[in-house]
Amino acid sequence: MVSPFAESPEFQRLLRREPPSDLIRIALEIARDAYPELEAERYLEKVESLALRIRDRCPAGAKPRQVLGQINWVLFVEEGYQGNVDDYYDPRNSYVNEVVDRKTGIPISLSVLYWTLAERLGLAMAGVNLPWHFMLRVGRADSTIFVDPFHGGVLLDREGCCRTVSGILGKPVELTDLQLAPCGHDQVVARMLRNLKAIYFRNHDFQTALSVQRRLAALNPNDGDEQRDLGMLCLQLDRPADAISPLQSYLESKPPDEDAEVVRALLRAARREVATWN
Repeated sequence: MVSPFAESPEFQRLLRREPPSDLIRIALEIARDAYPELEAERYLEKVESLALRIRDRCPAGAKPRQVLGQINWVLFVEEGYQGNVDDYYDPRNSYVNEVVDRKTGIPISLSVLYWTLAERLGLAMAGVNLPWHFMLRVGRADSTIFVDPFHGGVLLDREGCCRTVSGILGKPVELTDLQLAPCGHDQVVARMLRNLKAIYFRNHDFQTALSVQRRLAALNPNDGDEQRDLGMLCLQLDRPADAISPLQSYLESKPPDEDAEVVRALLRAARREVATWN
């Protein structure tokens, strides 16, 4: 049986939890779902060119703040990248090819680009999966530097992160150690996909949402809600055979009785429909 992600080898590596996965390659594989003609190597070459330009300006033994400063100068001053505050929910902001072409994006897509450049320069960064925002971090304990690529790569401490999220929510917020902790590639990819899912569901673009939801369900096989949403999408798109397995998985997750009753009825209907094909 051919894998549903046969054209996404880096995403498959992530599913198998085989480190290290290349985050920007995964982002480009996700983008290819929406842009089938996308030439990933062209964008990888652009990223490598940016990294080379920055590397040439970093002296041997440069400290993290020096490297971050050079990334910020090239990315946000010379290249003019910026957060898209005018049309935040444009789906193009979530696809890294569009981010590179248009030089604008949302926190997580700009962070993927920034993170990739840092890795190419030998600077070990990690994601910070904050509520309502996404940042990066480098260093440990009291020496941790937080980076906000959506706001021009500004460097922050813990209090600065709290102020940023407080400004977004319009009320004081105290972030916990867990919220500020490093997150892995799987959490980053899940957040990217959930952003796209929310946009396409809001726009009732269920056909485009299907490829996003397939990836989310594969990445989170034990999340009953993601399995349910995949099954419901398949039914919405008149694909009852594809709905059976995820709906069954949802029921096996022991959902609330009222939800389970509805899903069981839908599952029976899907099975009856498929049975008529034989």
